[in-house]
Amino acid sequence: MNYVQGLIEILGSILLALVFSRVKIIWGRTTVAAAVIAAMMLLIRHLPIVFGIHIAAGVLMIFLFIVWSTNANKSLVFLAVFASFFCLATIEFCLNQVFMYLNVLQIDDATRNSKIWLIMGYVQAVLMVVLALLLRMVLKPVNYWKSEVGKAKDNTLLS
Repeated sequence: MNYVQGLIEILGSILLALVFSRVKIIWGRTTVAAAVIAAMMLLIRHLPIVFGIHIAAGVLMIFLFIVWSTNANKSLVFLAVFASFFCLATIEFCLNQVFMYLNVLQIDDATRNSKIWLIMGYVQAVLMVVLALLLRMVLKPVNYWKSEVGKAKDNTLLS
């Protein structure tokens, strides 16, 4: 996993989890958290342990980040993080199918052809961010960051 692609992908996952948790998006905090979580997931992925454990670690880290820094309900955050990763898996599956249908990617060569795999990862990551921004227009925030309690709350598109 390329770090930049992983960073955008985790950023999209955090954004979607925040939107599903109905928390206002603050780009600076979210981007820093995504950078740290993506780096930790990359390190965990390269450890000689069970394949896929980095996904469980990512789910846990995103859950803890949102619970510790917002006033959102823990149960809602738990479901939101899993829904976010479900969206990620669905987008990845659909892109795999599209790339295979167009004969751009063969299932046998999927991980060996790193350029196509990387391009597919970037498209998937950007789609996650776009999906979060679109859903934010529908799901208005009702929960806020703990550091913003009592401050003015605006719902601008790029707040």
